[in-house]
Amino acid sequence: MPKEPTPALSTQGLRRMFARNPIVEHFGLEVVSIETGEAVLRFPYRKEFTQYQGAVQGGVISAYADAAIAVAMATVAPDERDFTTTDLHVWFLRPLTSGPILARAKVVNRGKTLLLGSAIVEVEGGEVCARAMATNMLISPRTP
Repeated sequence: MPKEPTPALSTQGLRRMFARNPIVEHFGLEVVSIETGEAVLRFPYRKEFTQYQGAVQGGVISAYADAAIAVAMATVAPDERDFTTTDLHVWFLRPLTSGPILARAKVVNRGKTLLLGSAIVEVEGGEVCARAMATNMLISPRTP
């Protein structure tokens, strides 16, 4: 049975979160699913994000994983708090040379100050291309 996302991640909450984040439009991010502590995002394969060998550049893959982890984190972060990534570790397993691309994330541990999340990045219906782990710190909200 799917878990309900927190009120902060209602459709309107997502719109607010993404409206303040121009990278969402740049990457063509699409939200596939959100549950409490979990998120699946879809990205198109775009030639302009590839390196000289035709594979999606590692920094872009890292950004996909980080975005998915952030959405998963947002489902468990207290409404009065914001959060920021303190570290991100990515293991590249194979080249990512087609799409669409899925980034699947989940919250692994939720502490009072730190949140630990994991993600996989894969070709939709295909093999896992990268795995990632990130730590996020709960902080006071920032005003843009």
